[in-house]
Amino acid sequence: MRTANVILFCSIFLLTACKDDECSTMLNAVTAFEQVWNDFDQTYAYFELKDIDWDSLYNANSSNINEETTFDELESILAQVTLSLRDLHVRFIGSNKTYQFRKRDQFLDNSPENAVNYLSDIIFDNNRVVLGNIQSTNIAYVRIKRLGGMPADYTEFSTIFQTLPTKDALILDVRENGGGNDAVGKAFAERLTMEERIYEYVRFRNGTEHHDFNDWTPIDISPSNPVNFDKPIILLTNRGCYSSAESFVLMIKTLPNVTQVGDTTGGATGNPKIFSLSNGWKYYISSWQAATIDFQLIEDHGIAPDVVVNNTEETFNDGRDLILEKAIELLD
Repeated sequence: MRTANVILFCSIFLLTACKDDECSTMLNAVTAFEQVWNDFDQTYAYFELKDIDWDSLYNANSSNINEETTFDELESILAQVTLSLRDLHVRFIGSNKTYQFRKRDQFLDNSPENAVNYLSDIIFDNNRVVLGNIQSTNIAYVRIKRLGGMPADYTEFSTIFQTLPTKDALILDVRENGGGNDAVGKAFAERLTMEERIYEYVRFRNGTEHHDFNDWTPIDISPSNPVNFDKPIILLTNRGCYSSAESFVLMIKTLPNVTQVGDTTGGATGNPKIFSLSNGWKYYISSWQAATIDFQLIEDHGIAPDVVVNNTEETFNDGRDLILEKAIELLD
């Protein structure tokens, strides 16, 4: 990595130590760029995985920045630098715009939009959860649309677990779930496990080198008022399943009666830390690496299904859901 000189360290020290009213006059494009670059350099967890030459990015951009550079120009430069990391959890918030990398547009045909065509006896369908039955079966269908908020917000879970013991199987759909809060996923998964299970390992950057990390730490689920449901569970995933939803997938996959069907998950997990400049700009930096119980990194790889199924544009437009159809077939 590039070695910062004395002038750089003095600039950073003065920037971080000054009072708010002083910072507004001291902050310029040079010191702002140096601070952002150094925060990423010391925090970001995926330089090596993504084969990012951070020093080259510094050299390519710092030569275009001087004390005459405007903050509009700097915002554009910082936006492009952060987007170059190709990381869903990295965000740069400038004066009037948020810049965030997007991984996908082309996998929408694998969405769960057509699943409703296969359902009957829908108990609820809101912005959090769908609960119904697969037509002409005794198979429960649950779609968890997001994991935002807190576990207490998901009052639907109580109904799900009250009705589940009477069902022959469960289809659990987390396609297009962009994540949110691991605690929400745990509130569901811990109702299904009868024993403590490690589902994930994480480690954080802890040094100046890009390969400096602490030891891998296991993360587990433990039984919490569990329902002893040992019947088949089919877990539906696609590329729109990210972040905490991927941790949720790993939680559910520790159960012995689960089969994952569909497409590989999106591969985005970062536990971002938030940093800011004195002019109000903020940026989020992925600070950890998360891995499966086999120590396979999730970022940019995702979690592959046990049974691969993809919709086609034709079947999707016809109102069909081949992924859900395969789940029903496996349970027949």
